Amino acid sequence: MAAFNLPAFPSFDIETDKSSAGPRWEKWVERLENLFIGLDIDDEDRKRALLLHYAGERVYDIYDAEKKQTLATYDATKKVLKDYFDPKKNIQMEIYKFRCYKQLDGQSLDEFVTELRKLSKNCKFANIDSEILTQVIQNCKSNRLRRRALREPDKTLDDILATGRALEMADSQALTMERETINKVQSTHRTAQRQPQKQNNQRNNTKPQYRNDYSKQHKQTCRNCGGQYPHTNECPAKGKKCNHCSKLNHFSKVCRQRHNPRQEKVREVQDNTNNNNYESSSDEEYAYHISMITPSQEHVSVVGSKTPRVNIRINDKHCNFLLDTGATVNLLDQKTYHKIGAPKMKKGNNPNLLPYGGSDPLKVMGHCQLSVETKSTIDCDTFYVVEGNHGALLGYPLASKLGLVKIINQITDPKEKYPKLFQGIGKYKGKPIKLHINEDVKPVAQRHRRTPFHLRDKDITSWNSILRLRYITTFSTHAGLFRYKRLNFGISSASEIFQEVIRNVISGIPGVKNISDDIIIYGRSQAEHDKALDATFKRLLENGLTLNLEKCEFNKDQVVFFGVTFSKEGISPDPKKVSAIKDMSPPKNVPELRSFLGMTTYSSRFIQNYATLCEPLRRLTRQDTNWNWGSEQEAAFEKLKCELSSDTVITYFNPKHEIDILVDASPVGLGAIMSQEGKTVAYASRSLTDTETRYSQTETGSSRYCLGM
Repeated sequence: MAAFNLPAFPSFDIETDKSSAGPRWEKWVERLENLFIGLDIDDEDRKRALLLHYAGERVYDIYDAEKKQTLATYDATKKVLKDYFDPKKNIQMEIYKFRCYKQLDGQSLDEFVTELRKLSKNCKFANIDSEILTQVIQNCKSNRLRRRALREPDKTLDDILATGRALEMADSQALTMERETINKVQSTHRTAQRQPQKQNNQRNNTKPQYRNDYSKQHKQTCRNCGGQYPHTNECPAKGKKCNHCSKLNHFSKVCRQRHNPRQEKVREVQDNTNNNNYESSSDEEYAYHISMITPSQEHVSVVGSKTPRVNIRINDKHCNFLLDTGATVNLLDQKTYHKIGAPKMKKGNNPNLLPYGGSDPLKVMGHCQLSVETKSTIDCDTFYVVEGNHGALLGYPLASKLGLVKIINQITDPKEKYPKLFQGIGKYKGKPIKLHINEDVKPVAQRHRRTPFHLRDKDITSWNSILRLRYITTFSTHAGLFRYKRLNFGISSASEIFQEVIRNVISGIPGVKNISDDIIIYGRSQAEHDKALDATFKRLLENGLTLNLEKCEFNKDQVVFFGVTFSKEGISPDPKKVSAIKDMSPPKNVPELRSFLGMTTYSSRFIQNYATLCEPLRRLTRQDTNWNWGSEQEAAFEKLKCELSSDTVITYFNPKHEIDILVDASPVGLGAIMSQEGKTVAYASRSLTDTETRYSQTETGSSRYCLGM
């Protein structure tokens, strides 16, 4: 059989954005089928097997739950998964979304129509072009296009799109021509500002002259855009946001707050007002927190001691990017640009890119459209190529689309979100607890036990469940008779009652378990974990229970719970217990040996053939055996320490996977191993009794199968 190495291919990510799982699944399947074509795979069974293999464990679980006889083919499997990720749409709801969609600010007419076509996909219109034409006329941004379409009702969608493109092109060209006039006016204004002024008294005489010149100039220019007034069409600043004061309908270069002598705000983006090639604010882009190496300084770092970086794939090349949530554009330095093969770039209409806090624009060589890929997402965006080799930068818009950055609008500190949960000892609000007693047992009167003052508890106990039969807990003191108001230590059934109370409190919450007062919360994803954590906090508050913050651990990838370490890989022994066993010296007598065996027995689930390994040691604990620590016992002692000290990890049991059981027998013990997909799930072993040691080989073999079952 020829060896076949499967190429790497990203699995399908269900958790990133479940609302868009349908379109993302279709795109993922298209890419997988391209891989099939490239590898020349035509066999339907192989295609189906590779689909389930590459899709990942979550998708396989979905397939396993839907498994039927009809899913034996590739197309049937693909259809079932498509129906799962992209269920049947409500046509009326899809039509409502289509009707409500309007052209966005900065969105071109072609982009607007493209989005309308996507929304109309599930509307089942008889004439899609006619419906899109209606939406364009009603919800486009251009009033001129709307009037033109209403004047000529016989025009088709293609005619209206051609007219709209012509109007957009005319507006863009007119804006380019108007910039020259704006630059001339701005240059005159700067010349007036550069006039030398004398100090002290002479400076006071020049201020009125400056104000007069400024007023004369603004009689000929628009106070909102800085261009000539009146305008041939509408003002270019209409609807635009000022980058200085964040208000609408004017550019930052003519912002009236800029000329007022107010204190500037910290972390405010500055405009490029001292450049001869000044461009209007509507065409400026800003790149914040750019980290670069320059000849004058070694490193200008972003805020914080660590710079977040991410590896993404561009043109089949892995590139390292600085992830900057304050940047609005994506940057490529020359080194990265040539690394990805120097794709063709456009050199015209480059925006004015300003670094945060700086006034000198970056030297932009051009821009290009590139397809970027992470482990779970593929997208396309514009990248600007800048001079130098200062590193590549990934802006917030693209990082957000790729799922690399998420805004969490919630309090992440549990103490801030649930402050009452970590205050005081709490008071259980559930039903009173009933203590069951044996009426045949007579109470015994005992003498007072005098307790020194310095040993008395300063604080009340944390056992806080309500008691119904308080008279049972009556006790005598020098100050009289007292009885409990809460469940306290000393009652034989207290631990079982407390375990049951906590279990009832958290019952019904998935991913939450408890042993006594220890609660463990887990989830397959961060969202699933946080949901369970929040539900547990609410349930504890509803029942009047509180937590000790100092003993709480949050967001751990592994946790030690009752002597066992739980992690995403599986279950492993507690490192502290392993260290204690490893540091033990050979026992000198039977009690010390029994102590050692007790510690190893607790962790015997991680030791293969434990009963056989420890048989030489258990032999010394028998009553009819004299203490004789020999080489056989020393070897068994060291072997047990070595087996437990190794990095043994037992994987979690999955009821959906097949089970393999291996059994074995020795003259002194039986052993069994349960595994799934080649990974150990559990070990089991026991020693043979004196009678069993005299069994025949057949009977001993049968006993090992009984142990395995």
